[in-house]
Amino acid sequence: MTQSKILLFGWLTTAMLGHSALADNTVELRAAGGTFDPLQLVVPAGTPFKIKVTNGEKIPVEFESFELHRERVVQPGESITVNMPALAAGSYKFFDDFNDKTPQGEIVAK
Repeated sequence: MTQSKILLFGWLTTAMLGHSALADNTVELRAAGGTFDPLQLVVPAGTPFKIKVTNGEKIPVEFESFELHRERVVQPGESITVNMPALAAGSYKFFDDFNDKTPQGEIVAK
């Protein structure tokens, strides 16, 4: 194999691994103190991702988004992973359906 083919192979392998890493992109969200932290999650548009939701409260919380058709209960002290599809650029609201005083958050796909 010539040096140029080796370099091309290395570049393609790195590019493919980078794309794979984006597909497994995980953002973290924590419910604690009556709020979500952070209240805004920024993710790349057009790329599937995961949200790891951790409940730091002493009561269950429910991560819910009507716009994204997601609804998951998280027990106190536990974490769950929510698989998300690639989103079009825009803003998508989420909230805690069990606790109406928890501020609403948003996922921003850019």
